[in-house]
Amino acid sequence: MNSSHANISEELLARYLADTASEAERNNVEAWLAESEAHARELATYRLIWDHTAAMKKSSVKVDTDAAWNKMKGKMAAGKAPAAVSGTKEARTIEFRPEVRQRRLPVIVWAAAMIAILVMAFGWFFLISDKAPESLQVATNNNTVEQRLPDGTKVFLNYNSKLTYPENFTGDLRTVSLQGEAFFDVKPDAAHPFVIQANGTEIRVLGTSFNVKAYNEAPVRVDVATGKVRVSKDSHRVELVKGQGAEVLKDSIRSLQANMNLMSYRTQIYEFNAADLQDVVSSIRDGYHVDVRLSNEKIAQCRLTIRFEKEPVDATLSVIAETLDLNLRKEGQVYWLDGNGCQ
Repeated sequence: MNSSHANISEELLARYLADTASEAERNNVEAWLAESEAHARELATYRLIWDHTAAMKKSSVKVDTDAAWNKMKGKMAAGKAPAAVSGTKEARTIEFRPEVRQRRLPVIVWAAAMIAILVMAFGWFFLISDKAPESLQVATNNNTVEQRLPDGTKVFLNYNSKLTYPENFTGDLRTVSLQGEAFFDVKPDAAHPFVIQANGTEIRVLGTSFNVKAYNEAPVRVDVATGKVRVSKDSHRVELVKGQGAEVLKDSIRSLQANMNLMSYRTQIYEFNAADLQDVVSSIRDGYHVDVRLSNEKIAQCRLTIRFEKEPVDATLSVIAETLDLNLRKEGQVYWLDGNGCQ
């Protein structure tokens, strides 16, 4: 190899990397490196290729063709011609006309090849990134949280819930995934429907507000506050409007009247109309995230018509007890309603 880089040859760089250079040669390389950062970057490129090809060099047989040819020329000059080909015909002299040998590919060519591969790899990475935006998550444990999505949609998550959504909505659909419970106030966009994937159920809307309950241990339930919602699972589908709800069973979808009290974990508004006490207690338990129990089955069927709006749980339960002539007590973290039944 005879090419050089700013008065320093590739052979010298190779000896420097292989630790076979003399002290004077090492001093020359280090002086060359000190001249500019470009020289340091060039040597770094050589070192990268050198390291990556070290294993290949160890496993391959090294043949010095230049030395072999020089040896052959020496023999020819001394009158030692190559052996003749024997056979029935007259021996003939083989004339050697060696082609001008091209030197082996310099290290810089290997570097260029490696850089090209890296460029293609990064290009593919960014192409994939454009097609699949990064996924983000918001999750709760013993708390609630409101999250605004990239399109302006507002999501209010209940306890022990997780929402997965893209960093940016692309394509025809705005798709998110829900585990747990959340109230959605979807930003209207007729050209890009909003889709929620929840435990095998798809909820599709254009712009509306509704509650989705999708915990693992219970059927998915959807209750619509405004607008229109389509609920689908497998071949089953139902469309809901304001005041309607649905429960997704294993092989069917059951239509229901919307229960607005299921959204009370967000609004802290409860409105009961001749509701059984056991249903009232269930709504308060879920909305306030407290443990409320009935001491006996006789009071479970007591009916109650009442409205609470952002009242503390102690005040809410005290009013219920007073209205139904029941006793309220608290043992540790458990509230108990006790009585002899309702007239």
